[in-house]
Amino acid sequence: MLSSGRVNRVVVVAPTTHICRQWAADAARYGIDLEPNRPNADGPETTDFHGVTVTYQTVAAGPGVHADAGRRPTLVIADEPHHMGDQASWGVSARRAFDHATFRLLLSGTPFRSDNEAIPWVSYDEDGVSSADFTYGYPDALVDRVCRPITFLPYDGEMEWSSDGKVWNADFDLVLPAAETARRLRTALAADGDWMGEVLRDADARLSEVRAAGHADAGGLVVASDQDHARAIARRITFITGEEPEIVMSDEPGASARIAAFSESDQRWLVSVLMVSEGVDIPRLRVGVYATAARTELFFRQVVGRFIRTTPAPKRQMSYLLLPADSRLKQLAFEIEKERRHAIELGPELADELEELDQELPERSEPGEAFTALSSTGAELDDAILAQTTMQLFATDDLDTGPKAEKTLAPAPAKKKPLKSLAPKSESAYAIRERLREERKELVADVSRKTGESYQQINARINRELGVASVSKATREELERGNELLERDLRI
Repeated sequence: MLSSGRVNRVVVVAPTTHICRQWAADAARYGIDLEPNRPNADGPETTDFHGVTVTYQTVAAGPGVHADAGRRPTLVIADEPHHMGDQASWGVSARRAFDHATFRLLLSGTPFRSDNEAIPWVSYDEDGVSSADFTYGYPDALVDRVCRPITFLPYDGEMEWSSDGKVWNADFDLVLPAAETARRLRTALAADGDWMGEVLRDADARLSEVRAAGHADAGGLVVASDQDHARAIARRITFITGEEPEIVMSDEPGASARIAAFSESDQRWLVSVLMVSEGVDIPRLRVGVYATAARTELFFRQVVGRFIRTTPAPKRQMSYLLLPADSRLKQLAFEIEKERRHAIELGPELADELEELDQELPERSEPGEAFTALSSTGAELDDAILAQTTMQLFATDDLDTGPKAEKTLAPAPAKKKPLKSLAPKSESAYAIRERLREERKELVADVSRKTGESYQQINARINRELGVASVSKATREELERGNELLERDLRI
């Protein structure tokens, strides 16, 4: 569209600054230069980019800026548009900013909101269900091997907690009042509890199996409830594995760099609260632990989405999500399981392969049936307990999912393993500009020490020579020229 002149500007709107950077990096591979989270978000866009990637929050802070820029032929891509509610502030701002855009493309795997409010520019049928112009669902992606199948591993156990002066003791099969159901789930998820210890040990053992089966850099992700919970789980993973995991708390400075480094490394584990639950692309994730009390369909599907992105190798891939055997979570898992069945209908040639693989697995359980328990009381586990029941999606892996053999972990120092880059990437346009700005800061500091001028005086002088209003509005060529001028001042 850019090449043909149908548009001359692209705006990608995404939930977080990290996803904005991810969009810019991916677009750069196709020759499309988008500036992520630009420093002068309330002013005119720079001229040496095809457009920008911004968060919904940024648009809400300055919708008029984008409405004015939208007078140019613009393609707007809304990533995960459920963040906009038709009557909510982000939705109202987005409409003001992009109602007159030449083209709008909305992309979502979860085209609905937890509050059931309408999403701007989405059509709905008479039952209030969103109607897409084009649908490419999980079953299609499974048939095309664009996405991986996933196996759910629900874990039960005996939980004990106190509430209103009463001591409760129950596994996940026992029907409880809603408040106690929530407390039972939080008890199981306690970072220092036996349930969490067993699940983390099994998850790390499963990750070792995946790596041994040919995916040497496969990684694992734990989605925690909050920051303290994440730190405590990270300490426990360090104790279990001997390797300190990466921790990403939220959309904070440095988080994008840590996620990118983890994505390109062979580090085993990442622990996150919300940062990696949505949109973040780490294809090497193969094993997950659902360690949060969030039980909405929207959040659950976003977490599942982190584990189903294929990598070039190995050819046969299966991902695993370990989760509490909570009835609501099992039901959500079962709904995704039904999509696997639809994949068989779309690709009948897969049926024979799946049937053979299914015979090697324990019988699949339906929601509401008892799941084999892992005790959280610290009792010795016998072979029957270790025969974990699974919910299986489109099995294509050779890994053993029956009774687990005894596993041993080689001792390792309890420290973070250095990140080993697996695929160095060329520098994108926005990354070059960020680097040039950082170089500018260092050069200005050096000139200031030499001449005694203030930083403001130096920047103003260089900007006058370049004919630009500010550093943030300078093009790449202007930044390069400015740095050359500063280096000249240092040589004089």
